[in-house]
This record gives sequence, C-alpha cells and structure tokens, in this order.
Amino acid sequence: MAWAYRPRATLLMAVVLSAVLVLAAAIGWQLLPSEIQVLFTGLQLATLILFVAVMVAMMLGLGLSSVRADAEGVVVRNGPLVRRVPWSQVEGFRLTPDDPWAYVLVDHEPGTRAMLAVQRVDGARAEAAVTRLHELWQEHRGVAG
Repeated sequence: MAWAYRPRATLLMAVVLSAVLVLAAAIGWQLLPSEIQVLFTGLQLATLILFVAVMVAMMLGLGLSSVRADAEGVVVRNGPLVRRVPWSQVEGFRLTPDDPWAYVLVDHEPGTRAMLAVQRVDGARAEAAVTRLHELWQEHRGVAG
C-alpha cells in the first residue's frame, strides 16, 4: 500500500532559483574589479559562499519535501524535518482554496501539520494527492470510500 507524493512546481522553482542565485553570485564576483576582490579575506569569501549555500539548501529542502503513506501511517518530510503520523492519530486531510499547501489533521493536537510537498501551485495534482491520502486513511480505518 506504499504511496508517495513529491512536488513538481516547487522543485522546479527551487532548482531554477538555486541555479540563478549561484550564477548571479559567480558573475557578480567576476564583475568586481580585481582591486576590490583582493580586499576580501578568505574568511569573508567563505562567509559569502556559506550564505549562498544556505539559501540553496533552504530552497532545495522545500523542493525535495515529500509525503509518503504506508501501512503504519503518513510520513511527512518538510525540508530536513521528517515526522511520522500513525493512522490512529490522523483525523483527516485538508487543502482548501485558501491554503498554500495541504495539512494532515492530527488527533489531540491543537493545530495541524503542514505537508509542504502538497502545494496549491500543483493544482489538480495536489488535490488528487489529498484525495488519495483521504482514501488511504479511510481504508485503514475500515470506512467505505
């Protein structure tokens, strides 16, 4: 019964923006006059590279988010954070027209857990993913779909 969903639009945007950021940083460095470049210390240059790397990691972390469902429950990967929600704690799933991404509704918690992989920008594909998650949840609960 294993099922997985990964974003398309978000991943594409993360890859494109990461490439643009790295390219812009490299071109920006090359366009600096050599008398300005020599004023940078190794530590300052390393700091600039670190900032670019952190921004790329953040964008790709969002783009590589995922949702998996198996016999045990739902596994939500939002960037570097991975959380498992057992079927017994799932109360449903939500993706309204006003939501930027889908949510898993968790029993005995005052809020919901965002599923950043299921983004509104994926349109019908995201809606189909929420429908499939709901069907899997109903199957696990023994409720007729």
